[in-house]
Amino acid sequence: MKRQKGFALLFTMLVTSLIIFIIGAIFLISSNDLSAAYSTCNAIRAHQIAEAGLAKKFMDLREGNTGSTSGTFTLASGLSGTYSVTASQIQGGIFPIYRLYSTGIYKGMSKSVSLTLRQISCARFGYLSNNEDLLYWWGLRPIWFITGDVLNGPFHSNDQLNISGDPTFNGPVSSTDPEINYYHGGPPEDDPDFMGSLTLGAPSISLPTSMDLITPLKTAAQQTGGLYLTGNSIVTLLSDGTINVTNFNNSWVNYNVPLPTNNALFVNDGYVDISGVLNGQLTVGTNNNIYVVNNILYANDPETNPASTDMLALVSQNNVYVDSSAPFNIEIDAYIVALNSSFAVADYTFGLKGTLTILGGITQKRRGPIGTFNATTGDRISGYTKDYNYDERLAFAAPVYFPPSRDSNGRIVYLKVLWEEY
Repeated sequence: MKRQKGFALLFTMLVTSLIIFIIGAIFLISSNDLSAAYSTCNAIRAHQIAEAGLAKKFMDLREGNTGSTSGTFTLASGLSGTYSVTASQIQGGIFPIYRLYSTGIYKGMSKSVSLTLRQISCARFGYLSNNEDLLYWWGLRPIWFITGDVLNGPFHSNDQLNISGDPTFNGPVSSTDPEINYYHGGPPEDDPDFMGSLTLGAPSISLPTSMDLITPLKTAAQQTGGLYLTGNSIVTLLSDGTINVTNFNNSWVNYNVPLPTNNALFVNDGYVDISGVLNGQLTVGTNNNIYVVNNILYANDPETNPASTDMLALVSQNNVYVDSSAPFNIEIDAYIVALNSSFAVADYTFGLKGTLTILGGITQKRRGPIGTFNATTGDRISGYTKDYNYDERLAFAAPVYFPPSRDSNGRIVYLKVLWEEY
């Protein structure tokens, strides 16, 4: 009997010890799990703080502030964490590349993230305009994209698109307006081919200003290595890397000069007639109008020779015109900017022409007319058919003196290159 009682007592002690051991193990495991959960939670918060610091620095960078920054974030619980961000320029050039590196710390946990960014040019669009209508003395009239028009490359308008018939858009298209204005009400009479993406109701894009382009170009042309002219001028580009200039203020008639070594040519208080073959890089500007009187071609065609470095920009504070004397078919290899007005065909209502080919891009405040058409048949009555081709090199380069692209709030636009977490 005593043996049975002893065995029972021993068994009870063993069971009790086992239960205590199990409870202790469960408590230890729970404590470890809870500690791991706290560590994971703190690491997540440190990561979030690092991302928040990076986002704040990104906005600072878009405002032009490239220095390092640090600060504190207070979370909803009232607890706070710190962040520090550095901005390093890792590549220079026309459009520099920056690397933002952000570290967030929360309750002893540290996490880091980085973002690599590249500035992009205001020449990043094959077509960019503020307004899609023509201003007459009695009011506004829409200008239409019509059957036969072909536009290649990135396209954006800060206005409503006006479409009649079946034009083709071979690239991403965006418009700030939520709808398209169809001449005949829409398909099947109006059936444009959007071969890339179409985004309606898109954010507005800021066009460059005279301060962005005209002022630095004029200043550069007046410096050693530039070419500064006053009064009406005729510029003929030559394939040997020189230009012939007619300017009566200088008593020049087809006067041959080399391309400006700093690539800046500016005509003050006078129009510019231009044509020829460019061998090199040049940005031509004026506070008057520019008239393209004949073909403008690159000596080294980038469409057949991607290594070509020939690049031309035509920058007018007013209008850039295809002159009424221009040939039946005409090609313009250049990026065209009409800051305060339009790119258009002079006397566009007179004479039926062939095809206007652009290799480069167009930025204009108000879209200019290229011709007229019969709304019933869709046939052109005057002017040119559009064949606009984006110079793909402009996605990574730009004509000299071109500023970075900015959004509607004036902030610099960056292309996100690489995101990393540590």
